Amino acid sequence: MNPTNQVISAKARIGSMPSAAAVFVGFAVLMILGTAACGGPEREIRKTLSESEREVFDRGQRLSTPCWSCHDLYGQQNKVGPYLAGLYGRAAGSAQYPGYSKAIQESGVIWDEGTLRSFLVDPAGFIPGTTMAASGPRGGSDVRALVFYLKHVTSNTVARQN
Repeated sequence: MNPTNQVISAKARIGSMPSAAAVFVGFAVLMILGTAACGGPEREIRKTLSESEREVFDRGQRLSTPCWSCHDLYGQQNKVGPYLAGLYGRAAGSAQYPGYSKAIQESGVIWDEGTLRSFLVDPAGFIPGTTMAASGPRGGSDVRALVFYLKHVTSNTVARQN
């Protein structure tokens, strides 16, 4: 191949590459979805579940997307809100997070399926004075699915190693 054809060939390859904006958007989606997009701990967790449990788990995973903007579900990095790894069995307000409200620190709540369900449906109603602004699904099977997902993901030992 002569040098002119090599330049033309290189330009053709570059022209067929995705734009910087497309690459950025793809990267941003992966970052938002985190390890879940790459099959992280979810892949291993799903192997332990029955088919019906996997359906609930998958629905809970989809419902957890808004949680990612304020919480690290896998690791121990604080964001706007505290990290959630190791959530189950932990006292509310006890993770190493400087932004807890006095109300949540003094609530005496221990996170389990019931307390988490009540808090997600109505944070300020369950712990008056909390600073958590967002609420999860309003009730029913969506709340059960989100709690099921969070229970598995936040208590998974793989998740806590990040």
